[in-house]
Amino acid sequence: MKAFPVKIIPLLLVLAAWQAASSSGALPQSVLPSFSDVATSLVAMLRSGEIAQHTAASFARAGAGFLAAVAVGVTLGLVMARIDAVQRAVEPILLLIYPIPKPAIIPLFMVWLGIGDFSKIAVIALACMLPIVTATFNGARSVDPMLVWSAQARGTSQRRLLWRVVLPAALPQIAAGVRTAIAIAIIVLVSAEFISSEAGLGYLIFSYGGAGADDAMLAVVIYLAALGFLLDRCYLAGLRRLMSWHAFAH
Repeated sequence: MKAFPVKIIPLLLVLAAWQAASSSGALPQSVLPSFSDVATSLVAMLRSGEIAQHTAASFARAGAGFLAAVAVGVTLGLVMARIDAVQRAVEPILLLIYPIPKPAIIPLFMVWLGIGDFSKIAVIALACMLPIVTATFNGARSVDPMLVWSAQARGTSQRRLLWRVVLPAALPQIAAGVRTAIAIAIIVLVSAEFISSEAGLGYLIFSYGGAGADDAMLAVVIYLAALGFLLDRCYLAGLRRLMSWHAFAH
């Protein structure tokens, strides 16, 4: 934590340079609003409660899709790692879907599932599930065979082996996949709210941008970036508490 202030010095220098360029006229308002104007807009939205309402709408969608992805992704990854028939059946589908940019399939999901929240949640779940399945599969496959053989020698059933031996051993890689999924959830959420939504941070960015309120639009973008950063930091802090035996990247 002591190094944290040092880490933000480059960010503070960028913000100071941004404000200085705007104040001196080197950076016209028509190109980019000043940082002070953006900050003022953000404070106004925070005080009015406007941004809080849209944050709640966005996080409800992202949370539902993310939790579904964790539940399905971890289960599917474990089963694929232990049952070859499931791996052979599912892996080609995952390999086909993985390289597709997930925002590109949002319109298709809206055709299939409607323009409401369900289609947005489904796209988020699919996008987040892929890195979680991959990380879980790789983690489960890399479990020390001695652990598995020892449990089997003691008469452990396949189901108990999966949840009591394989899952705990694979947790570090699963945790890394979940961390990646957090960032993906935010990206896909905003993309979905751009296309069709009446509430949410993506909708707010799109509506302010369309109205020419660049300072307010940038304020929401910065707010969203800060939320993403805080989510990642909180997730890592939780991992360090729950899994102190493993060294996670800072």
